[in-house]
Amino acid sequence: MKRMIWLALAGLSGCAAYHAAPLPDIAPVAAPLPTTRPLTLMYVAGLAAQRDPDLVAARAQSGIAQAELLAAGTPPNPSLSVGFAALLGGPASMSAIAGSLVEDVSPLITRSADESAARARLQQVNAGILWQEWQVAARAEQLCVALTGDDAQLASLRTDVQALTALAEKVRAQTAAGHLTQQDASTAETALAKLQAALDAGEQAQAQDQSQLDALLALPPGTAVALVPPDVTAIPGTKVNQAIATLAMRRPDLLALRFGYTQADEKLRAAIASQFLPISLGTQGGRDTSGVITAGPLVTLSLPLFNRNQPAIKTAEATRAALRAEYEASLADAQNGAEALRHTITLLQAQSAQADQAAAQAATIAADARKAFSSGGLDARGETDLIIAAGERQRDALQLHTALQTAELSLAALLGFGLPPMAPPKQN
Repeated sequence: MKRMIWLALAGLSGCAAYHAAPLPDIAPVAAPLPTTRPLTLMYVAGLAAQRDPDLVAARAQSGIAQAELLAAGTPPNPSLSVGFAALLGGPASMSAIAGSLVEDVSPLITRSADESAARARLQQVNAGILWQEWQVAARAEQLCVALTGDDAQLASLRTDVQALTALAEKVRAQTAAGHLTQQDASTAETALAKLQAALDAGEQAQAQDQSQLDALLALPPGTAVALVPPDVTAIPGTKVNQAIATLAMRRPDLLALRFGYTQADEKLRAAIASQFLPISLGTQGGRDTSGVITAGPLVTLSLPLFNRNQPAIKTAEATRAALRAEYEASLADAQNGAEALRHTITLLQAQSAQADQAAAQAATIAADARKAFSSGGLDARGETDLIIAAGERQRDALQLHTALQTAELSLAALLGFGLPPMAPPKQN
């Protein structure tokens, strides 16, 4: 009796215990950046993938999938039943005792398929997390490019504001002296007001981009991050072609869909194998009231006469077909998106080169105009128009340069350049 008690206590000692994990009332304070030096694109991307709160929550899903894999490979506990019937009267001489020990062997029959499905689910979750990390890193890089472009745009606007402010003061002085008309003064003031409005809008856009980057880095809103000027190089066409051709075997989101398809395929195998389930094997025995002792095997199974697990099989088949269609659509979308982005980059390259040339010409004309205005060879309205034109050409060139860098980064992210390799699922 003592031995049985100790065995029961030993079994209970391996059971899990509950531990409370209360939720916080306020958000935890994020750690500051590990350095105050200007950050490169790659460094910011790595920080974002490490610190982004949404990614921290997404990584927790991997633990759930690992638990599901453990459950798929763990057999169920056997079932023990014991009965006792006390003798209350009659010709019998003793009380009756009955007992049985039964093990459900159904999971053993589908264990291979269940484990393969759970393993594919874990790989699907991990691939999905990797793709989320990659997207966050790419977004952080794009925000760095945007912030650098914002700085350049604001610097250009401030330069023009200073130039027009100085011009407006000269025009007001000459208007007061009677050398220029009120219309000249109005032209300069109107242009200055428009530039100031554009400067305000640019500062708002910069603040919004900075807030988005702060959110990815888990920093308080409004925290300025010093950045190294980004150096984004064009991807060779041959490398793009090779990457597009191998997208299905490299991109984590497509691999996640492939793992999801493998999981559905294994679940279909398990559903087909479950037509005769559940099956239980065991032994039973006992002693009746006359003292006769019996023992023998016990088998319980389901006869596939009506149901034959057809609802589960049809559901698994439909799920697999739906996932196949989703994968094919996603693969086509990824390949078409890469091709479209490559054409966009070609267009932006040509437009950026033309804009750089136009900006250089406009800057030269504006410099000559300043000399002409100082010598009286150009009126105030002409000087104002040329200052505005040169600034707008410069900002157009800067905007196209930012758009080109962003497109190059987007193409690299879409093609998965720099991602760690992942083994695709095996085909049945």
